[in-house]
Amino acid sequence: MINLILQYDKRVRYSLNAILASIDKLGVSRVLLSKSFDESLRHASSPPRGEKCVYATSLLTTMLADDSYLINLVETVKRIREKGCLTIVGGPHASGDPYGSLSVLGFDFAFIGEGEKTIADFLSALENNLDVHSVKGLAYRDRETGEVSFTGRGKSVNLDDYDPFPYWRGIVNPIEITRGCSFGCFYCQVSYLHGFTLRHRSVEKIVNYAEISMKLGLKDLRFISPDSLSYGSPYSTNPVNMEKIVFLMESLHAKTVQYGGRIFFGSFPSEVRPEHAQEDVLRIIRKYVANKELIIGGQSGSERMLKLVKRGHGVGEIESAVDSALRTGFTPSVDFIVGFPGETEEDMLSTLKLAEKLVGKGAKIHLHYYIPLPGTPLGLKNPSPLPVKVRKEWSRLVGAGKAYGSWLTQETLSKKIIELYEKGFVYPRKAGLASAQLLHPSG
Repeated sequence: MINLILQYDKRVRYSLNAILASIDKLGVSRVLLSKSFDESLRHASSPPRGEKCVYATSLLTTMLADDSYLINLVETVKRIREKGCLTIVGGPHASGDPYGSLSVLGFDFAFIGEGEKTIADFLSALENNLDVHSVKGLAYRDRETGEVSFTGRGKSVNLDDYDPFPYWRGIVNPIEITRGCSFGCFYCQVSYLHGFTLRHRSVEKIVNYAEISMKLGLKDLRFISPDSLSYGSPYSTNPVNMEKIVFLMESLHAKTVQYGGRIFFGSFPSEVRPEHAQEDVLRIIRKYVANKELIIGGQSGSERMLKLVKRGHGVGEIESAVDSALRTGFTPSVDFIVGFPGETEEDMLSTLKLAEKLVGKGAKIHLHYYIPLPGTPLGLKNPSPLPVKVRKEWSRLVGAGKAYGSWLTQETLSKKIIELYEKGFVYPRKAGLASAQLLHPSG
């Protein structure tokens, strides 16, 4: 039996819940959930005699922007390794920066891409005294030489083969219905983590987990997807699969009627792409959903920037989506990002102009500041600073209640991540381990 110390951070709880479900089903580990570094160290200090010890956690790059967290993480990993435990890390940061995760943060293994199968294969090999270095989807560091190697890409998982959360522990969360994105936007990790071909959880499985969630007391059903309206399509570039969307909505509605639940679709923690938010499909889902807000991923009001970041739609599609949402009874909340590398003041003013136009129609604006992420084509390029005029105008919209968001906090995070890169804590490419080689660009 393996003693697995799982550091459980609420910032990555959805992905950790899926990993925890896979570990539980495997049955070779005694899972010790830890909510702090001190608790992890206590678990590592008293393992049963003769049993193997593994410390595991998941990371977002933004988590490292907290100086205290970063210092405690590095020290904890070091002390746990000294106690004889293997240390493993997954999540978007480990996939985007495996070299830094191993050589700077100090982990023994970094899990690249999707983790459900890789963690199961890793723990099975460890329990059966097999060579864990034969498991696909791992980057690892030799304890003696420090050399970093990669075992090759793991296969993309079939979502129906894995539970989205360990419901037998009483843990439920929004149900992941789709994984992957065909667009590969240059600032986003999704396509490079999960592939360009879409994979969907079957309607039968989704409804099953919805029923489980409602039986456990979660009445508001929410879903995880890069684009809710891509459900049922093989590629994000395909038209909306109306038949599949309707089947999903009808099937979920039948269950919510039984349990007094509500469906939230196209709202947090998901969104819809503008070109998919057409009036015919929105009119259909409006009959079934409880959410009045529809989150539309606009990202920029500059045609130039939309093309540069490979967004795959133009300004016209954003306006059309807002109009369709309003006509069908939704309040559109449009995501915009400012500070893209190479973005000019003119680009930013174009976004402001579009935002003001959409607000005038009745939309809300959700404003973000660009976050540089390893493993994306933009990598860790410097964000563009906001000119005084742009900052003043956005502040005016926010103050008037027409825009909202954590853009100022994200601006600080963005600067901190660049500082970590400059200081050598984050390596977008190192020792031949280019992020593009390690992720899953082909799905």
